[in-house]
Amino acid sequence: MKKSVITLSIIALVGLIGFTLYKNKKKIEANKVVVDRTALPVAVSTYQVSYQELAGDVSLPANIELTNEATVTSAIQGKIETLGIEVGSRVRKGQVIGTLDSKIKQINLKANQLTLDKLEKDLKRNADLFKGNAGTEVSVTNSKYDVENTRIQIELTKQQIADGNIISPISGVITSRKLMAGEYANPGNVIATIVDDVNLKAVVYVNEKDVYQLKIGQSARITTDVFPNKAFVGKVKFISPKGDENHNYRVELTLTGNSLRAGTYVMVNFDLGRKGSVLQIPKLALAEGIKNPYVYVVQDGKAIVQKVTLGREIGENIEVISGLQQGQEVVTSGQINLTNGTKITKTSNQ
Repeated sequence: MKKSVITLSIIALVGLIGFTLYKNKKKIEANKVVVDRTALPVAVSTYQVSYQELAGDVSLPANIELTNEATVTSAIQGKIETLGIEVGSRVRKGQVIGTLDSKIKQINLKANQLTLDKLEKDLKRNADLFKGNAGTEVSVTNSKYDVENTRIQIELTKQQIADGNIISPISGVITSRKLMAGEYANPGNVIATIVDDVNLKAVVYVNEKDVYQLKIGQSARITTDVFPNKAFVGKVKFISPKGDENHNYRVELTLTGNSLRAGTYVMVNFDLGRKGSVLQIPKLALAEGIKNPYVYVVQDGKAIVQKVTLGREIGENIEVISGLQQGQEVVTSGQINLTNGTKITKTSNQ
């Protein structure tokens, strides 16, 4: 009897466990079923495409960069005898800012000059003897050779002494000093670095739609938040013959005698001499940016992919050359949840 009760209890327990596992399996399988959300509209913001005025100028961000930067090096080897510079020192192009020890070369120069005096006298004496038939032509020739060879040695020594002068290659400010007086320098060793902080340049990248309006020598207005009530003038010095992958061209403008410093963020304003109205949309409408230009157009309550051809960037907007028409609506937010043909609901118009 007891065994029968135990057996029945075990059977009941196994049945309960099996029923529970079966029930849980049904729940898990139900959770795995993919819910079809294609019928659910996605909330988006939209913008109505329109023609807007385009000013005759264009303002672009730029950075102030150095025009000239140079290193001071040693032309020959030797111990630095004098070095009259510190970080922050202002130097001129061609200025002697230090010297290498040349005492031995100075002594060699004096010895060669004394030798030259003697050899020149020997040459004169041998020439006089040859004229009086008391000497030989070979003696005169040898004396001439000795004189010329010594003169060459003198010029070589003078050049070595001159090469011992440490000279600034440009005008500017010392920004670093690697060696100091008393240290040994080898040919090519960097002694100091100089930057030209007077003649600077503004570097700006101009879209291909605008770059053809620029010319070498053209002036531009340069402003910065650092000096809100002041404007600077730059002149176009260089226009790159090749654009980057975004069809922007590097343009450099020279600035002279200004109070700006390299690394300053500025705005460059070019007067392109043309005005008009162009079709524009916000840059936010571009689903993947400028590199792959397409937008979602609102059509019958759905978002439809539309390729576009872009023109100039105009602040937060961008010109549309083809692909859209005035009055169409484009999605400006929520594109991440869209695919071609997704149903949408408009939360706002911008």
